[in-house]
Amino acid sequence: MSDLKPTIPDPFKPEDFKLSEPPPAILYKYMVADRVADVLEGGMVRFTHLLDTNDSFEVRKTFRRFAGPKFLDMMKAAALAAMTPNYIDQQIQRHLAAAGIDLPTALVREILKQQHGMSIEEFMRSQMGGFIDMFASGLDSIKSPEDFLTEIGSILMCFSLSERYDIAAMWAHYGGNHTGVVVAFDTEHPWFKSDKDPAESKLQRIKYLDEQNDELFDDLQAAFSSKATDWAYEREWRMNCAMKQIEKTVDLGADRIHLRSFPPEAVTSVIVGSKASDDTVERVRYVLKRHYPHAKLQRTTPQRMTGSFALEDI
Repeated sequence: MSDLKPTIPDPFKPEDFKLSEPPPAILYKYMVADRVADVLEGGMVRFTHLLDTNDSFEVRKTFRRFAGPKFLDMMKAAALAAMTPNYIDQQIQRHLAAAGIDLPTALVREILKQQHGMSIEEFMRSQMGGFIDMFASGLDSIKSPEDFLTEIGSILMCFSLSERYDIAAMWAHYGGNHTGVVVAFDTEHPWFKSDKDPAESKLQRIKYLDEQNDELFDDLQAAFSSKATDWAYEREWRMNCAMKQIEKTVDLGADRIHLRSFPPEAVTSVIVGSKASDDTVERVRYVLKRHYPHAKLQRTTPQRMTGSFALEDI
């Protein structure tokens, strides 16, 4: 039984979880005009540790315990599914070979059935529940949810994007009060895809909720990829990475900026804000011609009577 590997996610490897549905075709990055040089000319974007984002409660206790009813059910179902007759026969043969005993598998099965009064499958299933309960009872003692989430927050780094380019609060907070720009990214570009499975996206949708779940597996997205409802207006998606994927770190003393390059082909357009200066517009135009000739230059204009933004090519 030592090499039985239930096919369930490892709660200590959240990067293995598929936490959300596929992303929209285009996602948007809001930024102030000064970052045109860093991002568009430099070709690099910032990844921020979860503990260092502008949300004071970015890392918070989203679940009370690791092992609850859902976790136990998953463990038991996975273990039972793995214990096929073929698997059990292989284990019998392996142990017999290790002991230097030459007996038919069917004979060993019959001996065990007489000894326990049930088939080996029935016996193993009767023991499995107790073993899993014992394992689960000690799971929270290995690492508390608080310690685990703090550790994840200090390790994982994120690049944040929004579902929309026309969120007035985002332009106000992140786009220099409409003087900045929004960069549109093609989420189908390989840069956003999983290294293990090119069909899977690395992007994860942020879920917004204030409550705390009972156990980790009540809602994995809430556990690892959520924020309080105060932030729901951001319509955020993220791509996470670890420090080993960072290409450049700028040391500012009290702060460190971690950067990764992105492929120019992933950019579909750059949208300038309605209050962007002529210098900003011309600088973006120049950068697009030089580095992103395929990308559009666009401008948003608030339509005050309809509460919407008009988008036009310029």
